[in-house]
Amino acid sequence: MPAPDADHLKLTDFIDAATLQEIQDSFAAVANVKATITDADGQLLTQPTPTAEFLSRQEAIAAAAEAHEGPQREGDEYVAPIMVNHQRLGTIRMSGRAGGPRPDDAKIAAMAEKLGVDQKHLKQAVSQLMRSPGAKPAAIQFLFLLANAIARLCYQEFQLRQRINELTAVYNVTMMLSDARDLENVLQRMVKAVCEVMQTKACSVRLIDEERDELIIKAVYNLSPRYIGKGQIRLSQAKIDQQALTARGYEYVKNMEKDPRVQFPQEAKEEGIVSMLSVGMRYKGRAIGVLRVYTAHEQTFSQFQIELMKAVAAQGAAAIENARLLQESMEAQALERQVQMAAQVQQRMVPSKPPKIEGLDLAAVYVPCFELGGDLYDFIELPYDNVGLVIADVSGKGVPASLTMAAVRAALRAQVDNVYYLNEAVRRINLMLCRDSSPSEFVTLFYGVLDRRNKRFTYCNAGHPPGLILRNGQIIELNSDNMVLGIDPEEKYIQSLVDLRTGDTLLLYTDGLTDAMNFQNERFGRQRLIEAFKTGGETAEAISQAILWSLRRFAGLAKRTDDVTMIVAKVN
Repeated sequence: MPAPDADHLKLTDFIDAATLQEIQDSFAAVANVKATITDADGQLLTQPTPTAEFLSRQEAIAAAAEAHEGPQREGDEYVAPIMVNHQRLGTIRMSGRAGGPRPDDAKIAAMAEKLGVDQKHLKQAVSQLMRSPGAKPAAIQFLFLLANAIARLCYQEFQLRQRINELTAVYNVTMMLSDARDLENVLQRMVKAVCEVMQTKACSVRLIDEERDELIIKAVYNLSPRYIGKGQIRLSQAKIDQQALTARGYEYVKNMEKDPRVQFPQEAKEEGIVSMLSVGMRYKGRAIGVLRVYTAHEQTFSQFQIELMKAVAAQGAAAIENARLLQESMEAQALERQVQMAAQVQQRMVPSKPPKIEGLDLAAVYVPCFELGGDLYDFIELPYDNVGLVIADVSGKGVPASLTMAAVRAALRAQVDNVYYLNEAVRRINLMLCRDSSPSEFVTLFYGVLDRRNKRFTYCNAGHPPGLILRNGQIIELNSDNMVLGIDPEEKYIQSLVDLRTGDTLLLYTDGLTDAMNFQNERFGRQRLIEAFKTGGETAEAISQAILWSLRRFAGLAKRTDDVTMIVAKVN
């Protein structure tokens, strides 16, 4: 029923028409007058003549009074019980003896004020009763009307207090659920609070595990371990809970032993639970689980109780989802801290600056796409004025790629200290990757040794973009047919050699440079790279920065999808 408009209240918003008719008929009979009740606009709310039910009841009261029998008599008194919620709270008693002492006006006034009735009308009723035996039936009806009026007021107060207690419980549950840090303990307190406010035997919360098609117990109050462990409840077979998770929002079971939808009726009987109310827990339309209450005897639930359960279930679903999000956030923060530490370790693996070697001008650029990159470059100082130049690109991104990169770097440094031939070192790294990585994980690698004294560059390219040598404005490509690392353990790697001249500039790079895209989905490409390489400048650092600037100018603010790494070496 919608709430009445506070600006347009009517008498029938507070007292129904049947009760108004009872008041009118009782008053008219006792006072021996004609009476009607109208609304604020003068429209009749009652009929001017007594109802047939009232007249029939009056005749029955009169007959019972003459025979000195009937439930209205206790000795010489007429009694009317005051009943609230099937419980007798008190009794209104009225003496039936004629000629008794007449109450004085002060007592009548006090009684009228206490009962909330008109003093004049009550005085007339008492007078009629004292002097006219024929008025007794009407007076008795008025007596019962007063008792019912008091009972209604008491019941309204009783319902109001109950609603306040229930709403207070919802508020308390909401406050409990706001602490998502200890959800298990909070849900345990919630089911106990629901049991207390609903006055039920037991309560439980079951959450949906979609992968296992199961409703898993999350919190329970006053159910035995034997009943909890009775067996799995499959969501696909739980017709009661499926109904609770529909738009209706709930499902009621009158008797769990007899209802064919109940999966464990015998266990319910042994547990001593009879009726059950299951309410769906949903968050933003997504099913989370069910909130159940159980009773020890057959019981129906009022609409207010059902709505109360729905409110608690909604709060519980929100708390569960918030707890999940909080847990995910905490895990993400922990992972982020781990990634940051891993990125710091990775940064230490990358040379902070090139080594100073007489006759060589070295520079490098490393711009990871994410905190953890899959690119690798390194300078390895070797005996006899030799320096190793390494650049590699690991398939994939993030943590797996960074771990593979670290393994390749460690393996390469271990091999070059013991193996003279570059192709043998690369072959051993390939065997390691084939043994320790999956087929989808591979590495492209370019490893070369620059002999400063003899101006000779020996290299082995394992599937990496070819190195470029700029000589007198012309580009020389360092091509190779070797396969990438980590695919075929039987692959034979071949090394190559090129003589350098004073003024030659060597460029090694990863495909993140040429594959970079702009907003028009155009690749930076090899030709733009060569143009930037040719016009870069006089020093290795100037050349590397010119290439990087050309790339950034081309890509603009387009999102990068790969690491950008390059090494520039100029022979002086």
